[in-house]
Amino acid sequence: MDISLFTHEIKVFVADVSNDMSETKNKLCIILGKAGIKVFNSSGNEDTDIQLMQQSDCSIHLLGNVDIYDPQGKGFNSNAGKQYRLAKNLRSKTFKMFVWNPSGQITDNNKYINNIRREIVENTIYSSKTSAIVFVEELRTIMNIRTEVQQEIQHKDIFFIYNDLDKQTAEEISHMLEDIQTVTTLGISMNSNIDYTEYIKNQLSGCKIGVIYYNYAGDWAVSFARQVWKDNGGQSGKTPIFLVGNSAHANEEELKIFDGIIETIIHEISLLPLDIKVFFDKTTAKTAL
Repeated sequence: MDISLFTHEIKVFVADVSNDMSETKNKLCIILGKAGIKVFNSSGNEDTDIQLMQQSDCSIHLLGNVDIYDPQGKGFNSNAGKQYRLAKNLRSKTFKMFVWNPSGQITDNNKYINNIRREIVENTIYSSKTSAIVFVEELRTIMNIRTEVQQEIQHKDIFFIYNDLDKQTAEEISHMLEDIQTVTTLGISMNSNIDYTEYIKNQLSGCKIGVIYYNYAGDWAVSFARQVWKDNGGQSGKTPIFLVGNSAHANEEELKIFDGIIETIIHEISLLPLDIKVFFDKTTAKTAL
């Protein structure tokens, strides 16, 4: 399984707006689409809008000159006002609410924005970026950083992890391992801001051993293996971790810091599946005692 920043499609509900914001909204939707973000436009029907929001990862609410916040304001019962309150009720770890003030300032006509800013809470993001492009990039960054990798835990013999720089040789090893063991794989993308911590911790608990493989990505593997070891409970971790390197590019010297902590080996790629099998048999035999 390969997970990268761009495998998670962000779904955004763009709320209705007052007339003075309609052109800005149209431009925003175009930019969102070009950024690879799926746009759900408001329908004007409350039941449908709730369904669309529930299918989305976040909502966007544009602030203009019409007050959608104050019950006395003429925009409170407009579609924009109703959708603003719907989104407030849906805010959670899995649904964020973006409130965008494209003007970047507060004038006499929209002082109500101060009231909105005062009630900004967790899972709500207020932005006064004047550029729609900058705002979309801000949204995408926030949503990607906060996206958790959610995957069903697979109960297998080996959890095989590698950097996507080493994908070709990693797949050769994992395919050879699959002839003798059950294997689940994870390819980690270097350009990803996704936090894999929780997923890796959970998946390790479902496997008998964890293997971190590298060929070119030595610097990554060393720091990554150390972090995985810590997250897995360190010396008291329940799932043994094995760090293996392809001798074509890896060297023993860079792994000395793991002496007495994590078992490591550098070998020819053709022999690594056997090394992993030996480690598997040894560690599972200890567990069985």
